[in-house]
Amino acid sequence: MTPDSPDDQPDVAYPPAPPRALRTRFSPTERAELIAAFNAGTTQKILAAKYGISPTSIKRLVHGSSNRPQATANRLTPEQRVAIAAMHATTGITKAELARTYGVGLSTIKRILREHRGA
Repeated sequence: MTPDSPDDQPDVAYPPAPPRALRTRFSPTERAELIAAFNAGTTQKILAAKYGISPTSIKRLVHGSSNRPQATANRLTPEQRVAIAAMHATTGITKAELARTYGVGLSTIKRILREHRGA
């Protein structure tokens, strides 16, 4: 045997580290269970301890781009975007009122109006 052969290596006192990327760390089933537990009211801190990750990672998993039904449910249609721009231009309705009416953020209204000014 040579001094650097695998048989001469000391035993490791700790297990190998789990994969670093969150998307590869959990199976789809585990992720669904984690999200269901969060939606049922389990805190990020408790879930983080259970799954061995940080509370911030829990937040990223739960609110990540693949788990955002509100992102598509609240999406405005092209017709609504045109109506927003027209209402603002013709009626003098405020941006805040438009945001409340359409159930979106003020920044969304501002972005729509900016897009229609440039078009």
